[in-house]
Amino acid sequence: MTTTRFRRRTTRSLAIGALLATIAAGACSGGETPRDSSIGVNGARATLDTTKIPEDLRHLAPLAQEWGIGDDVDRGDKVDASTPAERETLRQAVGPHHARITAWLDSFGDGASMTDEAAAFMYMQLAMEEMPD
Repeated sequence: MTTTRFRRRTTRSLAIGALLATIAAGACSGGETPRDSSIGVNGARATLDTTKIPEDLRHLAPLAQEWGIGDDVDRGDKVDASTPAERETLRQAVGPHHARITAWLDSFGDGASMTDEAAAFMYMQLAMEEMPD
């Protein structure tokens, strides 16, 4: 093998090795990959389709969009960062509809696939349960 060929192979091997080391270091760094809490339960963007929400609950869609965070950590962060006034607004708006929301969610049955819209309402209810008084 000629010296030029050897150098090219060595350079290429070093470049690939450096790339792999960079990828491995990032994976092992302990840093977290930013989560996208707007991803719904079925992997779709959490832009809610109000036609998939019962008509009598559609007025709560903006709150479900805001508070219906599927990731436990992100939802906890949202709850922790909320003000008492924000929590009270959510409680007053959603509280009277709790039984109706639960009935809608129960209509999906055990093991049935839930829509992203239903999941957002479920996570909104969880956020309310996780809120301090």
